[in-house]
Amino acid sequence: MAASDYIGRTIDVLAFRGGTAVGEVELDRSLAADGGSGEITTGIQKLAQKWLLTLLTEKGSVKYKPDFGTFFMQDLAIGSVATDQQLFALFSAVEIDLSGQLIDEEDINTPDDERYNTSEVISATVFPGYINLTVTLSSQTSNVNFIVPIPLVV
Repeated sequence: MAASDYIGRTIDVLAFRGGTAVGEVELDRSLAADGGSGEITTGIQKLAQKWLLTLLTEKGSVKYKPDFGTFFMQDLAIGSVATDQQLFALFSAVEIDLSGQLIDEEDINTPDDERYNTSEVISATVFPGYINLTVTLSSQTSNVNFIVPIPLVV
């Protein structure tokens, strides 16, 4: 972890803690650990966080951004996904909207490792009341360095 990795980069507050460069992990949805002040992130993890927040935000639920988000969670909530194939189909449908939103937020100053390229479902499993979705997310660079989140000093 080096603060110098953050020089000249934009940052975001880390909302999904516990990410690693490689491997399967369960993320902690919190802005800070007990007694902590939170962390900041940048790079590919910032893109992954933006991707996940956009996917999980219900379209129309953000007051001044009515087009932000997807119908992914709404479709899951109404029970329209009962099979693995339906989960693949739902993801494919919302990914088109999701990718457009991410690309629209980019500008000439966005680093390549924070520019969206693709997301692809690797596996999808549906159980009653439970889904497991494994996705590969790619940025516009093939050589990504995972920049470790650093503590937020308050």
